[in-house]
Amino acid sequence: MNLFEMMEWSNWKKLTDEAMLQVIGKVLMYFVSPLKLVTDIRLVDFELAGVKCRTAELAIDGDLFVFVPGNQAAILGWDLGVEGINATAWAPPFPEEKSLLTQQLLTEFGLETEEQWDQFVNLYTTPLRKVAIAPMLVEKYALPAGTKYLGDLDTVTGEFNGDVGGFAEAETAVRELFTPPTSFEESLNFSLPEKAEIGEKYYLELSADLESYHVFERRFKTQEEIIKGIRKEGFRLLTEDQWEYAVGGGTRRLFRWGNDLDNDDSYWGRQVRAFLQGANMFGLIIDDSLKRYEITRDAQLKLDHWETTGIPLLDFLPLATYFRAPRQLEKTESLPLDEFLFRRAVVIDRK
Repeated sequence: MNLFEMMEWSNWKKLTDEAMLQVIGKVLMYFVSPLKLVTDIRLVDFELAGVKCRTAELAIDGDLFVFVPGNQAAILGWDLGVEGINATAWAPPFPEEKSLLTQQLLTEFGLETEEQWDQFVNLYTTPLRKVAIAPMLVEKYALPAGTKYLGDLDTVTGEFNGDVGGFAEAETAVRELFTPPTSFEESLNFSLPEKAEIGEKYYLELSADLESYHVFERRFKTQEEIIKGIRKEGFRLLTEDQWEYAVGGGTRRLFRWGNDLDNDDSYWGRQVRAFLQGANMFGLIIDDSLKRYEITRDAQLKLDHWETTGIPLLDFLPLATYFRAPRQLEKTESLPLDEFLFRRAVVIDRK
């Protein structure tokens, strides 16, 4: 087998660890810029809903990437409506208190019969198709669009861990966020902001555990700038096809974890929450906040800024592998950092 054949998923999973590391070594030699610092190369096992993949995880200039094997005949898209999804996730009766989004969707689509739900789900998902997907090194975490991750700032000690030089310019302004209240009355209402922009260049976001701020430096403002800027560094944005494959592995399930939509405290409800927060079968972490879009190289947006409806299928739908947001992206529109994410990749193609 040649190098590209070895990176096809059906062949990749049969390789020995030694052969996998040799393949990754050649990928780094021929497809990653020699100006990039590559460290922490290791083989890792990932599994999601019965789909397993042993793959490579590594850091490029400190940012984590995972190797996603290629598939020359990947089946993507969805045309099965609510097939395989428990009717309790979508059938009436609906909650008495309805959000504006729920009211709009019920008015437009009815959503009272299985046929109406089939049409609705198929409309909001991409068409069924077979595509060739090249192997890729894909960024493990999506970042606020057009930014570079600098490091973490401890909310208690104020200690910064990361790119000290990159953080230096913003340090004074950032530390003002931590100025303690000067009076007892002020301290009663004092709380750390969830996010903050320092001028136009720096952005902070409170971590899920509230123990630190993730600090980012803004480099590009539009999709067009991002595409051009990261291309100079040897990266690309994923196309919609590549994104769907990297997220769902080409499985014939609406969601990357399957079709379970329990969101209560039952066993399956806890399982679904664990799937949401964990890595997928390739080791990628997908945002599940329903507060952000993830951009692709196309005009199509993945994920969504979505209201909670109380109807499980509606609440989970933007997290579907094949969901396509109902708005398109203009190449030159400025991307708010708290609304858009991006994920870089090294696409290993023959071009």
